[in-house]
Amino acid sequence: MLAIARLLRLSLAPTVAADVVVGILLGHAGRWPDGKAPWLLVGASLLIYHGAMALNDWADREEDARTRPGRPIPSGAVSPGTARGVGWILPALGVALAGSISWQLAVGYSLLTACALTYDLRGRGPLRGPLLLGLCRGGNLALGMALVWVEDDPGASIAPLLGVLAPILYAAFIVCVSFLGRLEDGQGGSLQHRPARYVRGAAAALCATPALGLLMTSPPTKWAWTACTGLSVASGLWLLNAIPKGDWTPALVRQAMGRALRSTLPFTASLALLHSGDSIVARWVVLGVLAAVPLSHALRRVLPPS
Repeated sequence: MLAIARLLRLSLAPTVAADVVVGILLGHAGRWPDGKAPWLLVGASLLIYHGAMALNDWADREEDARTRPGRPIPSGAVSPGTARGVGWILPALGVALAGSISWQLAVGYSLLTACALTYDLRGRGPLRGPLLLGLCRGGNLALGMALVWVEDDPGASIAPLLGVLAPILYAAFIVCVSFLGRLEDGQGGSLQHRPARYVRGAAAALCATPALGLLMTSPPTKWAWTACTGLSVASGLWLLNAIPKGDWTPALVRQAMGRALRSTLPFTASLALLHSGDSIVARWVVLGVLAAVPLSHALRRVLPPS
C-alpha cells in the first residue's frame, strides 16, 4: 500500500484538491454550492492527477532504473503492468465522474486528461513540458470555476476577466516552477543565473494574487484582502530568499525547488482568502485549504512528491 501511495504521489493530493475547491469558490463568489456536484469535481481531479502520476512513473521506468532505483517500479514494489493499468483507469474514472454532472464538464476534463497524458508520454520537451504542466494545473482551477456555468442557477455569475486571469496567473506560476524543476534534474543546461529568473517569475505570480480581488463581482472584505496580501507577499519573499548572493549550485537549485513546491498551496490559499464566504460551509472550505499547507508538508516526509 505504501508503494502504491508513492506511485500515485498522494502527498500532492491536498494541492490538487485545493485547486478545484478554490476554483469553485471563485466561480461562486465565495458561496459553496449545494449538492454533490462540487465534491464530484474534487474526486474527478484527484483521479486524473494521480492516475497521470502513475503513468508518469511507468513512462520513466527505464530511466528511473538507472537514476532512481528506489522508486516503486524499478525497486519491484509495483509491477509495470499495474502502474500502466492504474495510469489509464483512474483518469477514465475521473472523466466519467465529471460526466455525471454535465457533458460540458466531461469535455473539459477529457481535455485536462489529454494534457496530462500527453505530458507523460510525449510532452517532455524543454518548452512543451512546462507549458503542459501549467495548462494542467491552471485548467484544474478553471474547471472548478466552470461549475457555475453548468448549474441551473440563473442568479450565479462570474466576472469574465477573473475567469481568464486567475487560471493564467496560476498556470504562469506552475510554468516557472516547472522550468526550475528541469534545472534541478540537470535538463536545462548551464545554471548561471537562470534559476533566479524562474524563482523571480514564480514569486511575482504569487505576489500578484491580491490584484485579482479587483475583478470579483463581490469585492473581498477588508480583512480577507489583507490576509490574502499578507500570505502571498510573505510566501513570495520567502521564495525570493532562496536566490543566493553568489553562484548557483545543484544543491541550491534543489533547495529553491523545494521552496517553490511548498509555495503551491499558499498560492491557492491566498486565492481562497479573497472570499470571507457567505455560508458556514464556505468558511470551512477556506479553513480546509489553509489547513492543507501543514498537512501536505507532513505527508511529504512519508511520501516524497518526486
